[in-house]
Amino acid sequence: MEYLDQLKGILAPGEQYPLPELFKMEMLALNERLLELELAALPEERAQFANQVSGLMSAHFLEVADDIKAYARGKATPAQVILLKEYYAKQKFCLRIMERLSTFASRDQVS
Repeated sequence: MEYLDQLKGILAPGEQYPLPELFKMEMLALNERLLELELAALPEERAQFANQVSGLMSAHFLEVADDIKAYARGKATPAQVILLKEYYAKQKFCLRIMERLSTFASRDQVS
């Protein structure tokens, strides 16, 4: 998605999009929970956490689904482009959490 956005000019290479404080607080809480899960958690707890983050990602998508369709048709307004930048930044945050969860969950399976 990042490549396509840069290709179409939505995001400049290396552009950082500022996120709402409420979202940042939510991500801070998720990261704290992730640390707890990394130290001592049952696989069921990790699965529940992964479902929570996936649900959050789905909710973010639903918020901008119409904006994504408008963008794909080449008819996105400047306001929609701003929403898509925010969506992209939020998804990157959530994907990093999922990647980290996956990394230590798979590491534990090897042990």
